[in-house]
Amino acid sequence: MAERGRPKSDNPKSRRITVKVTESEFSRVEEVATKKGLTKSEAMLRGIELLDAEK
Repeated sequence: MAERGRPKSDNPKSRRITVKVTESEFSRVEEVATKKGLTKSEAMLRGIELLDAEK
């Protein structure tokens, strides 16, 4: 019988970060993510990449 469900990831995401934000910060993340076609998590991770790339 074939396996069911999603394929296993080579690099599974097993760690969780919880961040408290204001209503306006939440709205801003949601708006940016929607404009870019990303999830809120993807938008936040892209932000981290941009900060890391700064000199």
